[in-house]
Amino acid sequence: MKLIETSMNKNLDLEYFYPNITKYVFGQKAIKFFKLYALDRTQIIYADAFDKIDIIMINTKKKITKHEIDFAIKRLLHTTRENVEITIDVKKQMERKGYSFSAPRKDIIVIQQNIE
Repeated sequence: MKLIETSMNKNLDLEYFYPNITKYVFGQKAIKFFKLYALDRTQIIYADAFDKIDIIMINTKKKITKHEIDFAIKRLLHTTRENVEITIDVKKQMERKGYSFSAPRKDIIVIQQNIE
């Protein structure tokens, strides 16, 4: 598995790329900075929101595996699964609250680590 940082040539807002997902996860909360990554066919958003770091994993073709989650936690947060909070059924929760997607989304997972 390779984790590749996606370069951005323009200064764009995270809400431009993923409007519904960012509204659901962050609401009106400010984000200090974000980076976009690709892990095989899984898109990853690394966002620092001052008091916590969020990793949002999005896959359009298949379910995200436990191995992919552990790999992202280890490489991006430099910790283990026990030290973070993982929310698995984000897509179902969003659909229940009335969110729709402009592109197909098979699986969405949110990983949060609190900053001390």
